[in-house]
Amino acid sequence: MLRRIDVRLPDAGEEPLLGLAERLGVMAFSSPCLREVTQGGEEEVAFTGETVVSLLFSTVEQDSAAIHRRLRSWLRREGFPQAAVSRLDYPDQTDWMEGFRQYFQPIRVGKGILVCPPWSVPDEPAAVRLLIDPGMAFGTGTHETTRLCLQFLESLAPAGGRFLDLGAGSGILAFYLARRGAATVVAVEKDGPAVENLRKNADLNGISAGLEILCADLAAWSPPFTADGLVANLTSPLLLEFLPRFATWTQPGGWGVFSGVNSTNADRVREALGQAGWRLDQEHTEGEWHGFLAHR
Repeated sequence: MLRRIDVRLPDAGEEPLLGLAERLGVMAFSSPCLREVTQGGEEEVAFTGETVVSLLFSTVEQDSAAIHRRLRSWLRREGFPQAAVSRLDYPDQTDWMEGFRQYFQPIRVGKGILVCPPWSVPDEPAAVRLLIDPGMAFGTGTHETTRLCLQFLESLAPAGGRFLDLGAGSGILAFYLARRGAATVVAVEKDGPAVENLRKNADLNGISAGLEILCADLAAWSPPFTADGLVANLTSPLLLEFLPRFATWTQPGGWGVFSGVNSTNADRVREALGQAGWRLDQEHTEGEWHGFLAHR
């Protein structure tokens, strides 16, 4: 039987809790909590400052009691004892995502991007419309780091170029580049279920030509070409490790869009960009999260 634990806590707790999930050896994903607001007579969504982090594991193959115990201990230690915690058990063959879909709503990003789940597609114009079924993959468009990356990409001109999406998650950033006319986009993701979900999302968006999807660990992979640009929405430790290698994968003068960095690690990543041969041109923030646009 599968068990899902949903933890609703302030946004600042999201990244540390995802780190705990990794240490526990359980699958995890997250989504900011949204609320509907009315502005100028139109319905919009706004962010509440809280995020739901979901942990998913097998009660048969894993020690569920130990997982609950360590989660409670972590919440007390990190100062989130009042976090709302709920539990749902799913018999085999049950669609455990069904109840979680309430957290995914269409969202506008930048000046002309509409990201929406396939079960809720608004009938309205958008310069670029992206359909994302989140599954177990990161990158639904609701997270600050994904939005920061999309906003940077919106300011660039990818038509005809060759690009890399490193740690592609749901594929949203690769799809955007493809929609903007990129000749080739290689999307690299090391998690097998995420890669399956990425392929499903590519089909949802009708993207096939020019998109290559790979299941690979960046530590053991090299690109088939020197890219005109790359995007890496990763964790701060991974960026610190791979920024020098990413520079060698990019043409001189090519660009890099980087995010997944919280305020605690922003100074270190900013310094590492210069040391790795990147010129930092722009830095944007949203809440605790930072995004960077740099050139070789």
